[in-house]
Order: sequence, then structure tokens, then C-alpha cells
Amino acid sequence: MKTRFPERTCYRLGELTVPNCFLRLDEHFDAAFSLELPNAPQTEVAVLLAESICARMAEIEMYAYQIGDARKRQKMDKEGDIRAAILTRAFFVGYLGAARALIDACAGALVILHELQLPRAQRSFASPDFWAVLVERKPSVHRRYHMLRLFFNEIFRWNDESTDRVPPLEVLYATFGQFSTRDAQLRVLDENDTDLVTLAYSRRTFNWVDPLALHDKWRPQFVGLCEKLCDEIRLAVPIRE
Repeated sequence: MKTRFPERTCYRLGELTVPNCFLRLDEHFDAAFSLELPNAPQTEVAVLLAESICARMAEIEMYAYQIGDARKRQKMDKEGDIRAAILTRAFFVGYLGAARALIDACAGALVILHELQLPRAQRSFASPDFWAVLVERKPSVHRRYHMLRLFFNEIFRWNDESTDRVPPLEVLYATFGQFSTRDAQLRVLDENDTDLVTLAYSRRTFNWVDPLALHDKWRPQFVGLCEKLCDEIRLAVPIRE
């Protein structure tokens, strides 16, 4: 029978569409786990890995949905603009955390699936030791993920710099004015070499970006990463005759 692991994530809430890779993986589980074996584990590790990755992807989608929904629900007046800006910033911080968690869940899954024997602290695409062990032990797997390193590093950087990338609203008021448009108030800082002191004293022009524009750019890569991991899990769970 199917494990229905996507139904134990935020995809169950009804506003989000489950990526096909998770549905196909559960179809595979349906065939692979159809027979009871002696001494089988209480819960299949592969199912735990699948649900963990699916849950993190669902949370990314949930936060993006909440950002868009907050804008629709707030009135087009000064108070509504402020409320939309506050909610956007709060949900985007959660979004960044979920994005980092997805990437870490995928790295951890690779360690388990390929028995890389790395300690917990090094089970991350941010760890040089992870990449060194992966290329030594599984060079073909390394090639599949190495092409994503620039993307991973971008997500890591946004997380590490979130305090400055999502600055206090006062910074936007100082930049765009107290009566700035809603669009201006919803933006976050697209700069990787600044801090709150710089924002307070510098009079140069900074680059700003809408969080939903970032989601539109990043989502295909998140989904592509999930597809790769679903393939890894599928290969690790053969269909039993």
C-alpha cells in the first residue's frame, strides 16, 4: 500500500500542489513495500527520508503562499500597507529557514543512502568535508550535485545575512519615504556586503528585491533538487519480487 507521505506535510493543507516527483516516489513505495518481510524495520528509512524532504519543500511553498496571501488580504491603505510589509518580512525569514532546511535534509539523505559515514555536523552541502567524501566515495553522485553549488551558496548566504537582508522597516521609510508605495515596503535588500550601520549612515542607492521574485527564481531549482533526491531514494529501494 502507498505510504502517503506527502499527506503528512503542509501539502495536506489544500492550497499547495504536490510536486510529481513525490507522487511518483510514493507509487514506487507502493510496489516496493507490498510484501511483508521478516525482521523488517518498524518504519522504512527511505520513507522517513522522503517525508523529511517533502515536508521541507512544502514549508517553502507554504511560506511563499503566505507572503502572497498577506498582500491580498490587507486593505490598500496605509495601515494595510504596513501590515502587509510586516507579514511579508516575517514569512520571508521563515521561508529562508525552510530553504536551508530542505538543502540540509537532502545532504543528510545522501549521507544515509550512500553510507558516507559523516558526523552530523558535516552532513551539509555547506561542509567542505561533505564534498570531499562525496567525490572520493561516489564521484558520479558528486557530479550530479556539484552543478548546484552556486545555488546552495546563494541560499546559505541569504540565511547567514538575513538580519541585514531583511532590515527594519525604518530603513525602507528612510530610503523610499514615510509615504512610500506598498511595493517599496514589501522589498528586502539584495546586497551581500552591508549591515545595519551601513544602512543607517550610507546615502548610496541600494538594490532591493521582492521576496516573491526570489521564490519564482529559486523554486525550479528547489523542485529539481527534490527530483534528484527522489531518484536517489527510488534507486535505493528496489521493487521486491
